[in-house]
Amino acid sequence: MRPAVLAALAALCACTGGYSHGDYQPGDSGPRIIGGGDDGGDGGADGGDGGVDGGDAGACAALTLAGVPARDSCAGNVLATASGTVNTGNCTIDITLSTTSTPCVGSVSGPNNAFDGGCEGALLTCTSASLPGTLNCTFSTGICSIKICDAGAACP
Repeated sequence: MRPAVLAALAALCACTGGYSHGDYQPGDSGPRIIGGGDDGGDGGADGGDGGVDGGDAGACAALTLAGVPARDSCAGNVLATASGTVNTGNCTIDITLSTTSTPCVGSVSGPNNAFDGGCEGALLTCTSASLPGTLNCTFSTGICSIKICDAGAACP
């Protein structure tokens, strides 16, 4: 049986001269068509525009903080409330805290409303990966944080 398989394989290879030992011609895209013919022509129009993209990664999500619980370590680690609404037109928010007379003001981005701004009249520079979330703040002599919790949740 083995000699028959080898003989069949040898015969097959001998019939495909263009593939096993044929001459190479740059630009040749396949076998020669005997008796003329063409290459099949253009494949047609492309698929066009893929449509609307996924949107701007910097866009923000609608959010309202209506007296949600907060813990302000920048004001002595006291419980507080936080209020504010994301302006989706320019992706900004003013967060009013019950522990300070000036709001935290900044920009938000992405589906989780990552915050980048300042608190207490720009004395604190604060960032957060999300709102609600923890504002990690720095000031001239140290760091502190303001945790803004989900509505109805205890704020540790």
